[in-house]
Amino acid sequence: MTARHWMVVVGSGLLMSLNVLTFLGSGLLLPPMAQTLGVTLGAVMVFTSINALSGAVVMSAAGPYLICRLGVRRLIILTGILSGVALFGVSYVEGLPALYVAAFVAGCLMPLSTQMGGAVLINEWFIKRRGTMLGIVMSTASLGGVVAGTVLPSVVLSGGWELGFRVVGVTNLTVCTLVGVFLVRGRPAHVNLRAYGATPDDGAHADVGRTRGSAAEAFASPQFVALTTGLILFSILMAMQQHFPPLMREHGLDVEAAGTLLAVLSVANVAATLLFGALNDRVGPLRSAILAWALLIVSLGIFATTSGYVPQAAAILVYSVPAIASPIITPIVYRHTFGDRHLVALLGVGIATMPTGVAIGAPLWGMVKDTTGAYTPGLWTAMGITVVSLGLIAYALVTGPRRWIEKPGQDPAALVSS
Repeated sequence: MTARHWMVVVGSGLLMSLNVLTFLGSGLLLPPMAQTLGVTLGAVMVFTSINALSGAVVMSAAGPYLICRLGVRRLIILTGILSGVALFGVSYVEGLPALYVAAFVAGCLMPLSTQMGGAVLINEWFIKRRGTMLGIVMSTASLGGVVAGTVLPSVVLSGGWELGFRVVGVTNLTVCTLVGVFLVRGRPAHVNLRAYGATPDDGAHADVGRTRGSAAEAFASPQFVALTTGLILFSILMAMQQHFPPLMREHGLDVEAAGTLLAVLSVANVAATLLFGALNDRVGPLRSAILAWALLIVSLGIFATTSGYVPQAAAILVYSVPAIASPIITPIVYRHTFGDRHLVALLGVGIATMPTGVAIGAPLWGMVKDTTGAYTPGLWTAMGITVVSLGLIAYALVTGPRRWIEKPGQDPAALVSS
């Protein structure tokens, strides 16, 4: 593996960290904004929903086209600059309409340079150890959470939410520009290299084999519907993270203890990303998904049936693996199911399942609390949804390679366990 391969990994991790910084940072910046504008917290929190949903739509509809037309590197620089300017502009809004417009603009552009850009880069540069590299990328993304938790509070205290959004905007613009100029290249061939794990005679991704059928046929296939639906359901369940503090208070923890456990989750996520990525490389996406989804059921059960610091801490530690599974496993499962030929187009929808699920799930968890008075009914229901989600994903992983991938001289049945 060359230094250039590692530069792409570092660059992809920095891009992902911007996504985490903006997501967590908005939770710190929007409440004081609501006070300044004289509106409710719910009204400004619409910023998050607009931001997530606009990004999901653009990644699905225009992301693959823009990557093909502009290339990943230029797209990272362009959308990074524009989204940085949009976030910087939030500091000047004087009412909700302007805030919503800025949320839409930033949401449309930012995921192209962060989530989608990082995933496409790792897919292009790695055949072997792809899961491990995605794990490293996602662990690097925790830097965004560190900045949001340690730097932004002092920024808000010194200069208000206006300065906070300016810092986030400038950070996005600067990091995307530096990563695009100095660290990443769209494909190994652009710098006379090969993807890690490819042989001179293989081509870029020959280990996957030739993909049968057209992109339109892949999008219309039951495997695509099952995979996408299963991932959206999983992301809906992951939206419960936004409700952890009140959930933990419901089970006997005060605000300080809940905050401590959230910090524990952040630390555990670093180790979990590295371990889960390496596990994908060793046992394949199907077995990795079974493990992560099973651990989610276990953690939900502990959350629902216990109270007190120690059992809730155990639930958090078990939860750390499924919490990071989606961003690591999503590019892998689409590639495993359909091969490489249409992967960029498929990933546009695949990566959009994450913000789509969060946008749907966050208010649903709130509705459970409001209508039943507790999160426990939602936790039990979530266990059943977890099983359905895993069944859909397993169906795609088992049947997809037989239908869509052709490997000369290989028994198609062997592809299921590859």
